[in-house]
Amino acid sequence: MSSSAGILSQTLQSITNTKISELRQQRESFATLKSKLLASVDNVAEPEARVRLLLAEIAGCTPESGKNLEDFEDTDLNGSTGNLSLKNIRRFLDQSRYDPSVPQSLVNEWEQELRLLLDQRTRKLDYADLYARLLTEWLADTSAAVTPPPVATGDEKDGSSEEPFELVAQTKLQQLREMFESYVFTPLDTDTAAITAHLDGLFQGEDALKALKSLRGEVKGIGNSLLASSKPFNHDVLKWCIKGLLKNDLLTEHKKTLLEEFLQNEVVLTEIADVLNMRFASLECWTWGEDGIPVEPRKQLNGKYRVMMDEDILQAIFLHYIGLSWSVKMKASLRRVVQNKNVWKKSHVTMTRDERRRREYFLGKGRADPSQGLAEVRQHAYETDYFLAQLPDTVERGALGGYDDHDNDETPANPDLKTPLKIRQQLLHQLASELLIHRALHGEVAVVQSDIQWFYTSLSHTTIFTVLRYFGVPETWMVFFKTYLETPLKMIYEGQESEVRPRKRGVPIAHAISNFMAEAVLFTLDLAVNQEARGTLLYRLTDDIWMWGDPATTNDAWKAIRRTTEVLGLTINAKKSGSVHPGEDVCPDLPKGDVTWGFLKLDPQCGRWLIDRSQVDRHTKQLKRQLNSSKSVFSFIQLWNSCVGRFFKRMFGEPANCFGREHVDMILDLHKHIQESLFGEDASSSKSVTDHLRQLIAEKFGVQDVPDAFLYLPEELGGLSVCNPFISYLLVRDHLTKSPEDRMERFFEQEKEDYKKARDLFNSNGGWVMSSRGVLVPASEIYFASSKADEKFISMTEFTQHRESISGELKNTYEFLCQTPWQHGINTSFEVSAAEMKVVEVRWSRMDSDYRWLLQLHSHELLQRFGGLSIVDKGLLPLGVMKMLRSKKVTWQEVL
Repeated sequence: MSSSAGILSQTLQSITNTKISELRQQRESFATLKSKLLASVDNVAEPEARVRLLLAEIAGCTPESGKNLEDFEDTDLNGSTGNLSLKNIRRFLDQSRYDPSVPQSLVNEWEQELRLLLDQRTRKLDYADLYARLLTEWLADTSAAVTPPPVATGDEKDGSSEEPFELVAQTKLQQLREMFESYVFTPLDTDTAAITAHLDGLFQGEDALKALKSLRGEVKGIGNSLLASSKPFNHDVLKWCIKGLLKNDLLTEHKKTLLEEFLQNEVVLTEIADVLNMRFASLECWTWGEDGIPVEPRKQLNGKYRVMMDEDILQAIFLHYIGLSWSVKMKASLRRVVQNKNVWKKSHVTMTRDERRRREYFLGKGRADPSQGLAEVRQHAYETDYFLAQLPDTVERGALGGYDDHDNDETPANPDLKTPLKIRQQLLHQLASELLIHRALHGEVAVVQSDIQWFYTSLSHTTIFTVLRYFGVPETWMVFFKTYLETPLKMIYEGQESEVRPRKRGVPIAHAISNFMAEAVLFTLDLAVNQEARGTLLYRLTDDIWMWGDPATTNDAWKAIRRTTEVLGLTINAKKSGSVHPGEDVCPDLPKGDVTWGFLKLDPQCGRWLIDRSQVDRHTKQLKRQLNSSKSVFSFIQLWNSCVGRFFKRMFGEPANCFGREHVDMILDLHKHIQESLFGEDASSSKSVTDHLRQLIAEKFGVQDVPDAFLYLPEELGGLSVCNPFISYLLVRDHLTKSPEDRMERFFEQEKEDYKKARDLFNSNGGWVMSSRGVLVPASEIYFASSKADEKFISMTEFTQHRESISGELKNTYEFLCQTPWQHGINTSFEVSAAEMKVVEVRWSRMDSDYRWLLQLHSHELLQRFGGLSIVDKGLLPLGVMKMLRSKKVTWQEVL
């Protein structure tokens, strides 16, 4: 941690200690005051006098304060009395002094309510104290991270290994280093002539050659315009560069902390801009430096190790600017190739001119509009969300991070921007929906999943240079990119540095320039599949590959992938490849293996996405080991929230209509199973995370009967923010379709009804049809005057022939299947709504539906025990240090 960051941490801890100390003084002072007050009240015989004494003390209208009870207003206490009005009680007491109809029981009831108010205040301070002690325990756990147990036991061992977990991990790390070195220090010289010939074969015909010439001109212009920038670095450029670097895994946490400080310091940004502008002015002389760049395995949030460079911060900013600039501009140029209808093939059969005129003749204007069909929606989504997905469309999008930043699920400031996680889930929904539709329309469908082995590390420099030159990258930039690729590396192993050796293969991981190069190379794969497999769209998230459709066409697409990867010097990862198809007689070349997505597996028999329970059990066992090694209650909660609240949620797949309600029911059942596996070892043990946490708190802090609300509610309301994994699914469950297949049946029924209506309209009106303006006109005006008056209406086969191109109903069905229903919140009772008004610190309009559900569920307990929805007053909580500690991300300790 940097010195300033360390000072900030020490300051927050000092403030926290001060808050905790003041809190304890308040608690002790109130306990003393309450004890004396109740002793005085108990010595008073008259009920009215007891109530008045309680009122005066609670309202702060004692002789010492100089305040008069008659002048007291409820607002003086800022809502701390909940729904109880002290002023009303005082006025009712005045009434009871004269009015004999006020019963004594009411006076006794007021006394009990005031005593309860004192107890609620005591309870709030008690839980504030508990909160402080929990936080102190977390602060004492300086690592604030979970470490694995030293030895795996029995059934937790990997295979038959008897070695301790740490020894197994060290062995795997050594294997990773050896594999990395075997790739990057050994060049792979691919056949430049063969790659060029392959690319030439993809740009056949006058239109394609024209598009290629235009592309090369654009790319040359990109390079020249970047070089023409005399001083490209300014405060704005530095800020979007820094934000992008903070989102990826390139830099260490220590260096990211420094970057965050740079963002806040205008003087530092000015100095950095000056240095980098001078460096850019001498681009042709740029080098990595002679000392070599340290390289070592670095653990990622998902538990995997990646061999990463540890480079200078200024170097990282400089290279990120160049990479992001090339990425944004190159993506725009390559997208124009995809949008060129004379080059990029369509995946569906288009209507001929005569077919379109016949439809308009029999059905009316607007009934042959391709912009209303599924094919257009599919192509638009492909171009917008999936095409070269690792490259950003804008520098603003670049600050969100890349596709492989799986833990990045923050909502961007611009709602039109989709996070990498959102795009990944969207693709899953599209795949599931397309499979349903294709199977219903055509009877058979094939789907393929694949991956390129050691993609970034194995990329041939020859391949990269050949592709970039083919697309027109200027030679000045080729010299720079050669220097960039041939990074002088020194391996770090147990603190020892190896000799400096230049990289001969692969690209540095997590660099924007590397992403630009990788996507440029793999664009040739996208183009090959489209050109050689009748317009098939290759859905590719970096090197994760998906495609589906007609079985024979999909088989051809796979053969195109194999041919292209072989020419480019890439290797298909057989372990991560699989397919589902009708049979080897139709698809003899498709890869063997399952089609999976996270914990989901596509069942080849029923065509449903089912959750692989064995995968869930393996990760649950690992989670149990990590939870058991947590050193504090808060570190336990942080790990629980990260793994159960985010990781498992992503791996199960976001609910959508294409999965149906059955998918949510499976997830709910599995979450119950997960908690039983984690906490239900025997009949006497706890069965839920809340029972386990209650037990932990009782054992460590001696506090019994902790309410669920204290565990679940957010920090703003004095809770511990434990994730409840069930509620988010229950919020959407009732609004998911029960059966996705039923929706397709409805489509077919609607299609038949539409056909019948159009036929009857045409026949009953003697050849009149509906125009685009919604009025009946003679069909001959729309088609051609020489048509036969007795021509028969089109058949059902012709009516349905181009469904994917023009059927608005099919498009609506598809969009419905892809849809994730809005969360439909719980109905809020009057008591809860009234209590919300008393908690002014919380912006209720922004509160998640999950928390509103919890508030309503536990409202009776909250109102009874704490007098409102807030367990602990926000001002008593050290939320600053809480935010800092919660920002630490949790890492899986093993890779399964």
